[in-house]
Amino acid sequence: MALHRSPRFLSVAAWVGVVGWAGVIFYLSTMTGQEVEQALPMAVWDKALHFIAFSAGAFLIAAALRFSARWRWRAILPITLVLVSLYGASDEWHQQFTPGRSAMDVGDWTADSLGGIGGSLACCAVSAWKTRRRREG
Repeated sequence: MALHRSPRFLSVAAWVGVVGWAGVIFYLSTMTGQEVEQALPMAVWDKALHFIAFSAGAFLIAAALRFSARWRWRAILPITLVLVSLYGASDEWHQQFTPGRSAMDVGDWTADSLGGIGGSLACCAVSAWKTRRRREG
């Protein structure tokens, strides 16, 4: 079996991805409001960016749980949503200590949580597609 297909490698790689994603989100939360505006000038897209960022995190968390715990999707989906929503809430809390940031924004947290749903469902869909493809081929 190739290394990149071993269950242990996939599990470790997925959790490294989760930690990397969480680190990037944490780093972005430490940026002042002015730094965020310079880096991401499209304030109109704020909620979309939250959705996308937290979709990526949910995808990684769902994959990590699938590879490491081999749980069924009916357990992975709600656990992933809870984890992503909690991390989104902690991100909003963290921003209250950063100058120039809007903290405790329910709209941001909602976009984070909806991203959690989208990312975990996307991971489930990719897994189902890969399983179906393996069975057919």
